[in-house]
Amino acid sequence: MWLAKLQTSCGCIKLQTNGRFIRNLTTQHSRMSCKTITVDQDDEIRKLPDKYERQPNVLRKKFTSGVPGTVNLQVLGAGANGSPSSVYLFTDQARYLFNCGEGTQRLAYEHKTRLSRLEHIFVTRNTWTTVGGLPGLALTVQDVGVRNLGLHGPPQLDTMLQSMRRFVMLKNLQIDTIDSTQRELFEDSILSVQPVVLTSELQPTQEILSYICKLKPRPGALNLVKCVEHGVPPGPLLGKLKNGQDITLPDGKLVRSVDVTEPGETALSFVFIDVPSEDYLPSLEAQATEYKQLAGSELTEVALVVHFTPTEMTAQAAYERFMADNFSPGTQHIYLNSALNKFSGCVAANRIQYQLNQLHPHIFPLLAESLELQDSCPSLNLSQNLKKTKLEDEQSNEEPTQTEQAAQGVGSMSSFHLRPRKGLDRTLEAKLNPEEYIKETHAVPGFTELLAQLQKETEALKITESSSYPRIIFLGTGSCIPNKTRNVSSILIQTAPAAYMLLDCGEGTYGQIVRLFGRERTQEVMRQLQAVYVSHLHADHHIGLIDLLLQRQKLQPAQKLLLLAPRQIEPWLNFYNRQIQSIAEAYTLRGNGELLDEPLTDESVQCMGLSAIATCLVKHCPSAFGISLTLQSQFEGEPIKVTYSGDTMPCEDLVELGRNSTVLIHEATMEDDLEEEARIKTHSTVSQAIQQGRDMQAKHIILTHFSQRYAKCPRLPSTDDMQQVAIAFDNMQVTVEQLQHYHKLYPALLAMYAEYTEELEQRAVKRELKQERKRKLAQT
Repeated sequence: MWLAKLQTSCGCIKLQTNGRFIRNLTTQHSRMSCKTITVDQDDEIRKLPDKYERQPNVLRKKFTSGVPGTVNLQVLGAGANGSPSSVYLFTDQARYLFNCGEGTQRLAYEHKTRLSRLEHIFVTRNTWTTVGGLPGLALTVQDVGVRNLGLHGPPQLDTMLQSMRRFVMLKNLQIDTIDSTQRELFEDSILSVQPVVLTSELQPTQEILSYICKLKPRPGALNLVKCVEHGVPPGPLLGKLKNGQDITLPDGKLVRSVDVTEPGETALSFVFIDVPSEDYLPSLEAQATEYKQLAGSELTEVALVVHFTPTEMTAQAAYERFMADNFSPGTQHIYLNSALNKFSGCVAANRIQYQLNQLHPHIFPLLAESLELQDSCPSLNLSQNLKKTKLEDEQSNEEPTQTEQAAQGVGSMSSFHLRPRKGLDRTLEAKLNPEEYIKETHAVPGFTELLAQLQKETEALKITESSSYPRIIFLGTGSCIPNKTRNVSSILIQTAPAAYMLLDCGEGTYGQIVRLFGRERTQEVMRQLQAVYVSHLHADHHIGLIDLLLQRQKLQPAQKLLLLAPRQIEPWLNFYNRQIQSIAEAYTLRGNGELLDEPLTDESVQCMGLSAIATCLVKHCPSAFGISLTLQSQFEGEPIKVTYSGDTMPCEDLVELGRNSTVLIHEATMEDDLEEEARIKTHSTVSQAIQQGRDMQAKHIILTHFSQRYAKCPRLPSTDDMQQVAIAFDNMQVTVEQLQHYHKLYPALLAMYAEYTEELEQRAVKRELKQERKRKLAQT
């Protein structure tokens, strides 16, 4: 995109992008000489002077003029099926985020909710529920150029950020923490945010925040006839009057803005409320006067209340009574975390699973989330039966009652328009359409025939669901940060009928488990989860651990979780336990380094269906480990051995650790053409990973941890090299028996993603041509 500055006949200065004018931010008058700078409020501005390209925050302040014309509240996550509860307030000038639970960044990426203009985050609690997504989101906004971010919330946020510095490297992003319990008003040109503090006698150190937000009202239109009557000359004085400022004319006459403008709009307010437990209800009721005055004021209208409050609390009679007594019937309510919120918003994960499920329904099972949705509304083919709202039905003059709103539930990407039109809008709400996903694949030339051939072979070989162990379940197969189809590293291994072990625990791991297994089955899996292994302390391998510990702790399991991790994780866990929430009783830590000389073979291992756990150091970062699991179950008369590389470049110690493995799970971050980049980043290419497996004489190799540039399918070597090699997808689960036949899936799989793999080939050709030009230039 390019920008050009053009001057109109009336003296206005406009910015033009790609040959089209962009909407002005200020009112222009053809008879007056005025200078107005305009910017595209919807598209990213890419080619600007360096200081603006590096600092979008500065860019917003440079070009902001007047009160924004568009203000929407967008539900990023509705708290359903492991998704976060977070709301994005966006205007045509700036963006604000309310709560940042684990998985917020992934939903923002999937639904193209741009974070480049994010300036402030407001959190209601200093717990993982509200800040667990902050590490991933901070890295993302740093990459898109944000340089300053305000973080508002309870005390200790700055300490939490400091404790994260070891694994979240923020070189170019400055996060300023503001203790909102001091009740100081936040105010800018768009809105004011007043924190309301809730306290509990049972938990006096844990203060909870709610927020009362008031939009700056838009001034009425300038009445030019009245301006002439009051003797206001053309020029900048008109702009001041338009923006609500009173002026003094050269002759000393005072002209008030209200005398020359039409009546302005009533200021709109909206409220975020979070009451985590009953012991905070007395504090909420003590604030009743403040909310009642807000609702009863003639100067403002309370348009919306967003409830971060847990669903069990919103059903309390005292809570319902408080809402009825302190807000008018015209106020609408959005209940996050409600059991009626059925869908996480992860459309792409369900889309790819429906497509892969055609290849093998047991290796690629449909997510329980989609099956539960189908059970709740089978006739609608998973698209929820949502009531029309005021915006969707122009004929309806009736506002839905609070009870009716609550009964509908809400989904990711629902919006509430505050300006220019007020009301709930569900037209963009995330929904599923399985028929569409399947039709996409059958539209690919040759796929239907290859699928029929695969199904015929599968039936002849009797490749069905296997009851043997281990069952290897991939929860996250991408690297660095989550994208919409590949979450970050996490592998769940069912080692025995009632025993699970987790290899790495990246952000959103618990959410992946809930969406795959469903709510009830997840509780069973979490109780049977006996060990978590963390290969190294990069955020994409362990940031989901806190939520996992908290969720398992709620179930009051019979024994602590065995945590195998680098000892350097201890300060972070101790800080969280001491300052935020108690988790010390949830786990027992054993350092990975303690297993270097002597494998772990004690009773804690035996009860998981294992006979030994061993580790080795690998070539990635300090204290990065690989691991091997030797199972009690056998395959072809020998104990089954599963080796996992973690992140590493080719490593001899890993080869020795995994010697004669039944299954090697190895990272394959880069395609073969990017070997030098892989070496610099201490990762492996696809062929290097395969060679590692051959060197250790592994019977089967599974590739994972793909760069997010390979969102659907990585660029692979020839199919002859893939006979004993499987590529992992999120939510894929395999046994050793099924791995023997995995290579039969490749013809149909590659046909399904032919367009995508062709694009990867074209990129590779362009890279090679570019490198060739560089070589020739170097020679000359």
